[in-house]
Amino acid sequence: MYRAWARILGREYQVLLEAAAADRPTLLDKYGATNPAEFFAVVTEHFFEQPQQLREQHPELYEALKLYYGQDPARIDGN
Repeated sequence: MYRAWARILGREYQVLLEAAAADRPTLLDKYGATNPAEFFAVVTEHFFEQPQQLREQHPELYEALKLYYGQDPARIDGN
């Protein structure tokens, strides 16, 4: 499970780094590109505050966080 977690988060972090460098708009706050710890904080915030959008735009990341936290906030919000 750790390998899948590391692969998904690593890939998503790289995508955010590239978007931030190119100044492309993203759902995730570009502050998450500061370092991996900030990335985790940013995606966690989106997981709980904008779960439907995160699930739609970053489904693998959403699923990884859902397993990690043992919660499905998108479902709780009625979707």
